[in-house]
Parts: sequence; structure tokens; C-alpha cells
Amino acid sequence: MQKPVHIFLFLVALGLVITGLSFLSPKDKVKLSEFELGFYQPQDLLGLLWSPGEGVLEDTVAWAVDSLDLDTLPAEVVEVVKEMPVLDTTFQMGQWNALAPFFEALASLERGERHTVRIIHYGDSQLEGDRITMQLRNSLQKNYGGRGFGYVALEPLVAPASLDFVNAEGFVRKTAFGQRDTAIRDMAYGHLASFTMLVPNATGTRYAGQVTFSKRNWGYTLARDFTRVRLSLRTTAFVIAQIYVADTVYSTRAFPEFYEGALALDIPEDGEFTLALQSDESPRIFGISFESPTGVHVDNVAMRGASGMVFSKLDVDQFKSHLERESYSLIILQYGGNAVPYLKDKAHAKRFARSAARQINHIKSLYPNASIIYVGPSDMARKNGLNMESYPLIQPFKQALRTEVLSRGAVYWDLYDVMGGEGSMVRWVDQEPAFAVKDYIHFTPKGAQWVGNRLGEMVELALENYRAEKQRLAEEAQRREDSVRAYNAAPVDTAVQDSIAP
Repeated sequence: MQKPVHIFLFLVALGLVITGLSFLSPKDKVKLSEFELGFYQPQDLLGLLWSPGEGVLEDTVAWAVDSLDLDTLPAEVVEVVKEMPVLDTTFQMGQWNALAPFFEALASLERGERHTVRIIHYGDSQLEGDRITMQLRNSLQKNYGGRGFGYVALEPLVAPASLDFVNAEGFVRKTAFGQRDTAIRDMAYGHLASFTMLVPNATGTRYAGQVTFSKRNWGYTLARDFTRVRLSLRTTAFVIAQIYVADTVYSTRAFPEFYEGALALDIPEDGEFTLALQSDESPRIFGISFESPTGVHVDNVAMRGASGMVFSKLDVDQFKSHLERESYSLIILQYGGNAVPYLKDKAHAKRFARSAARQINHIKSLYPNASIIYVGPSDMARKNGLNMESYPLIQPFKQALRTEVLSRGAVYWDLYDVMGGEGSMVRWVDQEPAFAVKDYIHFTPKGAQWVGNRLGEMVELALENYRAEKQRLAEEAQRREDSVRAYNAAPVDTAVQDSIAP
């Protein structure tokens, strides 16, 4: 029978052996085919007991950055401070007027020269449930008017924050991204890159589906106080759309044969109503928009698992026509996070950045009327030994992405820097309240809200800078014009004139 002291001594001996091996093991991991083999280092096992000086140095550096009193610090600390990266948290643009189409549209809206300004925010799973987008939308709607949350799939993977989709039946969703249904031979998925189909009845002679929309008591008031609904679809057969309040038909809309477009549905002011659709053939329902006749509308399009390469694959003519129909003034692309874990080296990161940025060229070639903002990847972390650390290729990837985006006339927003740079994802997970969940990839609702608020603030800051620069250039042009006019109007000195006469 083993005595407790024997077990204790065994554990102590085992710990000493592991610690000894940590001193002998190489610091770098050994690559075996697609796998990496590594062993714990002394600092992994002993923490600050191994190098307490580093902890003191980090505290000193943190104090130095806060105080900016570098002259009183030791030389080695000053060097560390000088090497700390400068974070760029504002919009980065190659031309001061890169956002002019969007800002001029807002100005026209304020002057009453147009009724609406529309924005579409594409991204990956970070946007699901209207996250990040909703804060931007609310900021703009408070300043420029507008209600509702815009387009959403009729069968969304995650319902928007402001509206619940209840008792949905008879629908099936198809996407151009992720695991695509190979039975769909074309790429006519609409500008949301997905569509919903109706399921046939038991006899296969009729297609029908219905869903109840129920306004939630949380989210933003402006988003859930929509006054109009538009349904975007393509059909070869008549489609009947009916709105029910309880069991009573409130309104009916018929979509004609061989129709593609968006029509408004008459909806009640009630907090809950049902949409029922039926047809002899299943239409492709590209989306349903909850909006108002005037103001700012912001569509949220979350593509789980997507890398942002889908746009050049969509049906060119249809994609172009949908963008033109909705008359977008700003297109936001937020991608890159799904690529980070699979980047092999810096060269691979640059190639992927180039491919991602080419989507900007494609969109501009089809629809040059909108400004484009590209939101880069956030910080993400992986386990290395006992510690979580940022993926090592995020920094070269986002730098390459920034270069590619700016070279194409778009605006780049560095979400990695906005979060705080290297190691920020770990800090966001550990802080209270947590801004990120323990997959070290996705934000919590509070983290997404923080990012969305920062995005709204950056739009307003960029708008202020744009207006100031536009005013400065106008005043400079006016001064030149006044100077030329004054010179031409000034009398000529006759003595001088005689002296220079031939």
C-alpha cells in the first residue's frame, strides 16, 4: 500500500524531471509535417519566479508610457519604450476625399435633396445578430434620421437584436459562402449572397412558408421602430404575400410572374405580425428589409466562416443591379479573421491580402458610386505552452492588407490596433467585464458594442475632418481667385509702363 508521503515524493520528483527537461528542450518548436512539437520552457512553468526582473521592467515600461517622462528612466527601459508599436486607431486613407461619396450623400440628405442614405456592412461571424453594425446605425440614425435595421435573410442563422423570428416554417436558406448547395448551378444569390426558398407541400403542388415577427424589448428603439417592410425576390410564378395580425389578414401583395425586384408590404403598427407566402413554384427570396421611407438605413450581412472572397463569384449582372437598386453610398467589408489561423508564412499573408483586396476592385468595377471601408482582422490568440498569445502572422497580414486596401482607393480601419495591438485579445478575455469569449476569437456583446461605438465615432471624426479640409480648400481657392482678380483690376503705373515700353 502506497503511503501519502510516497505519492508526494513521486510528484515532487516528477516535477523536478519536467522542470529539468524544460531547461534542456529547444526554445523553438520542431515542425513535423503539418504539426509542431514543442516542450514547456522554464518561464512557462515558473512564471515570474523564473525572471522576476521582466515583470518589474514591464511595470516600469507601463509607467513610462503613461507619464511620457523618458529622460528620467534607465537607458534599457527607454529602448523598450521606443520600440513599442504606435497604434493607429483612426481611419487610414490614401486620399483625403476617399469617403466623399458617402459624406456628400449625408449632406444631400440634410439639405432635403434625397430621401435616404443606405449603407451595407458585410462581414464574418463577428457581425452575427446585428453586432457592431447596430451601434454604427444607431449613431447615424440619431444624427440624420431613419428607423429600422435594413435587410436580413428571411431565414437568418442568427436573428437581429431588435426583432425575433418566431415559428418560422416552410423555409430553407441557401448561401453562396460556406457549404454551398451544389444543386444550385448558378450564382444568382443576390447582393446579400444568400436566398431563402419555400418548401413544397406534401403533394408537391404548392410552395408555402410563414414566419411571425415580434419586436424585442431590448436593442435600439430606432432599429425596432420600422414603419415599412420591403421584400426582395425573384420568381417565375405568381407569389402571394399576406400580412396577418393574429388570425386576421391585414394586407395582401401579389408579385407578378417573371419578376425580380423589391416591393413594399403594408404592415401594422402592432409589435407582432405574421408574413405568409405561397406560390406554385418556389421563388428566390433574397431578403426582407425593415426600414422607414426616409433617413439612414444600414444593412448587416454576416457570413459565418467567410473570408470575403465571395463577391467576385456572384452573378455579375444581378449583383450590379441589386447594388444600383438599393443605391448604396457606403460599403463596409470586415474580413480576415477566418484566414489568420491558416496563414503559413509572411508570403502567404501577402498573397491572401492581395486576393482579399481585389474584391474591392471587383465591387468598384460594378458599382463605383459608393465609398468603401475595409475593417481588418481583430487580434486573435492561440495556445503556446501554458500561455495564450497572439497569432504571429496577424501583424504582417494586416500591414499587407492595409497597403493593398489603400492602393485601391478604399479606407482601412485597423481593428487589431483599435483593440490595443498584440496581446489585446487575451486582455479582453481576462478583463472584467470580458470583451471577448474564451475561444479567443469572438467578442462578447459588450466587446462588440465597444467596437461598434468606436466605428461610429470614427465615421463622425472622418466627417468632421472631411468638412474642414473641404472648407480649407474652398477658402484657399477663393483667396487665389481674389488675388488674381485684384491683380487684374489694379491700375498700371505709367512711369513704370514707359520704362518698359519698347
